[in-house]
Amino acid sequence: MVPTIPYELHPGILEKIPPSLQTIAHASVVCKAWRLIVFAPGFLHRCHARHVAPVVMGFFHNSKTLPRPFVQINDTTSLSFCFPNYGNYSWTFMDCCHGRVLLRNGRRFLLWHPMTGHYRLINAEYSRWEEYTEKNSNAALLCVVDDNDGKQVCCQQPTSPFRVALVHNDSRGRVHAGVYSSLTGQWSLQPTSVDLPLLCDIRVEPCVIIFNTMYQPLNDYHVLAYDMDKSTLTVFERPNGGNARLMKTDGGGRLGLATVEDLTLCMWARGAYSGWVLRTSVDLGEAIACLSKVTLPKVDSSFLVMPQVKIIGSAEEGDALFLWTMVGIFVLCPKTMEFKKVHEAVKGMEIVYPYTAFPTPASW
Repeated sequence: MVPTIPYELHPGILEKIPPSLQTIAHASVVCKAWRLIVFAPGFLHRCHARHVAPVVMGFFHNSKTLPRPFVQINDTTSLSFCFPNYGNYSWTFMDCCHGRVLLRNGRRFLLWHPMTGHYRLINAEYSRWEEYTEKNSNAALLCVVDDNDGKQVCCQQPTSPFRVALVHNDSRGRVHAGVYSSLTGQWSLQPTSVDLPLLCDIRVEPCVIIFNTMYQPLNDYHVLAYDMDKSTLTVFERPNGGNARLMKTDGGGRLGLATVEDLTLCMWARGAYSGWVLRTSVDLGEAIACLSKVTLPKVDSSFLVMPQVKIIGSAEEGDALFLWTMVGIFVLCPKTMEFKKVHEAVKGMEIVYPYTAFPTPASW
């Protein structure tokens, strides 16, 4: 007698088949039970997660120069987003994390899943955030779910749990922080706060979240670390040098920093006890053709006050760095040190928010 496989094991077995539409269609006609599994919500997502690594599909931006807020850089599939216009507010992009996007309008936040159009509105409570304004604050998105072993892992499901971390400093130089949880629908009851060093206001630039700690750039070469589990705030220095962006390194498990001054790009890593360590130094004049010889445009005075190179964004796992140059926008892969031009130079492009998703989202 041939032993039968328990039905509860069938979904896990089917998720290991190649994620092509033809293969999945063939599996769906084997029997009624398999058809129910294949067409169950989330099956295609889990199947793709096993076989296909997410890639950077493009970037969102807040520049008024380009006609659309999303620029696609990956040509493996065509993307078309229906931008949410909830309440006809003017939304500003704040963060991208595992297929979802965080936007802000004053004290309102909007969590948007572009692939499905799903969105959720969040309000920052007025009584908890005195003197809160967009100019001296920043927010970040953390997408987490618990796997079968009780470990926290990130997920691209549009309705999976998430948290929003918010930091802002008041007129007295004191920074406040709190966390919103989608599981409770509430902000943290006891927002934490700490006094900042002189002139160390919050920079409205993308932060980095490693595990449950949010690293927020400050003025005067400082970084704010917000431990969301322990509700603690600490401040430490970062290396000096020109334009800089925090990023992840070592597979996303360590805080990194990229700085560029003139045409020299430096990449740093922060150790637990050794401070900052210089990992790589690159001469962009040699790495990017014609960059060292480019002349400033005489027809547009706005280019005269801009540096030759700016770091305008970093992918969420630190596997791509976006550089604005006079000859175009480039993506640098830190592992291979390869450069790729993805767009022409755009004036006013200060920050981009790289969007990472699966390369075949239409099959979801």
